Amino acid sequence: MNNNSIAPCGVICDICLGYLRDKNKCAGCLNTGKKTYHCTVCSIKACAEKIGNEKSLCYECKKFPCRRIKDLDKRYTQKYNESPIKNLLRIKEAGLKQFITDEELKWKCSKCGQLLCVHRAVCLKCGNSNEFFPES
Repeated sequence: MNNNSIAPCGVICDICLGYLRDKNKCAGCLNTGKKTYHCTVCSIKACAEKIGNEKSLCYECKKFPCRRIKDLDKRYTQKYNESPIKNLLRIKEAGLKQFITDEELKWKCSKCGQLLCVHRAVCLKCGNSNEFFPES
């Protein structure tokens, strides 16, 4: 993970299915290259409040958390047990470098060492259980 691993909304690209899969791989929100459709039309990244700075993190905005971020957070919290708002608040408090260090350790598969996918119940590389995925 690096500074470009964190989307402005607080989603961690490196643990996204689009980024981790082998076929039709997404480059990640802040990287150049092919992106999934929903990333190319993202209204959060293109928000007028960013005043042309697509890389600025949403916690820096005077309207944070706006309706779009709250909606995203609700969806991610319910479906994947992950909160972009909490991620942004932790970045604000601890700094991006420390957040990335912590998340690399948190999302590492205990069996094979690869990053787990926030969107899947098992590791994409070895099939080990993803302990952070919500139970059905």
